Amino acid sequence: MKTDPRVIAAQNNVEAKRAQLMHSTKLAIGEAKRRLAPDLVADQVWEATKNKAERIAQEATVAARNRPWLVGGAIAAATLFMARKPVSRLASNAYQRVTSDHDEKAARLADEKLEMSAPESPVAVARMAKRVTPKQEKRKVEKVK
Repeated sequence: MKTDPRVIAAQNNVEAKRAQLMHSTKLAIGEAKRRLAPDLVADQVWEATKNKAERIAQEATVAARNRPWLVGGAIAAATLFMARKPVSRLASNAYQRVTSDHDEKAARLADEKLEMSAPESPVAVARMAKRVTPKQEKRKVEKVK
């Protein structure tokens, strides 16, 4: 059985091209692995984030220098938002004190007069009971570990 020299040349050409393809594939896979290595990707993301944060900080500094009243207002709004419960409680208590017609000293004096003049009245009995009844101590609950 004779083999045609053209077939042998074609087979050799196919083998050479296959070897060349395998070599370039190995190089491409190696390059892809290197580029997608987790530590390299993490470093690239960290650098990009750091650069972006620096740019934002510089822009914020320039904006704050140009418009200090705006920055002060934003900080005040954020502070009020974070401290909204204590601020609202303080405002509510202040409003109640300002608008209240109740005078604590006058009420106490009126109760004492009523206690002297009518010792059997409900106010006098309640005040006497309050003075006589010992205060109960709050019991501390121990946590079981």
